[in-house]
Amino acid sequence: MRLVPVVVVLAALALPAFADTTPVTSVAQMMVLEPGDSSYKLFHGAVWLELDKASVNYRWGGLQCKGRELSDTSIQLMFSAFRSEYQVKLEYVSTDYQGKPYRCVTGFTISKS
Repeated sequence: MRLVPVVVVLAALALPAFADTTPVTSVAQMMVLEPGDSSYKLFHGAVWLELDKASVNYRWGGLQCKGRELSDTSIQLMFSAFRSEYQVKLEYVSTDYQGKPYRCVTGFTISKS
């Protein structure tokens, strides 16, 4: 039996931006778009945090957040945190699309307090 070495090249898959982190806060609002929505090609969903809901949202997927997609499981976890009023801390990267800045979710932490 011949063993073939497997090389995993994560650098080629990784996007070059470093993530920033929000303070711990609660989720004020969530939006999940479906493919039939006219904005779906731009982004697939967004979340507004209680601490900065009037000025910014955090998006995932689409052209505005290319390569920054949340899985169905992650979306369900985020909604559960929203519904149960748990606290969240988002990891995000800032991107530009057609000259406008966007914050794209790359991960999150949920906590009880």
